[in-house]
Amino acid sequence: MNRRHGPKGPNGEWKTGQRVPATGVYTDQYGVSTFHEAGATFPPCIDRKGEAAYRTLSQARTA
Repeated sequence: MNRRHGPKGPNGEWKTGQRVPATGVYTDQYGVSTFHEAGATFPPCIDRKGEAAYRTLSQARTA
């Protein structure tokens, strides 16, 4: 995988502002789970201005 298009967060996590790699539910380091569509951009954290969220795929969407 090209590093430019891979996870930029610690431990292979996806960082705020990166493109969502796969549709599904992602959980951030604060334990907040949110649904994201593939190709969209991970949004900034609400109520944590200036902080980046690092997200991992917790439940992939199946067809």
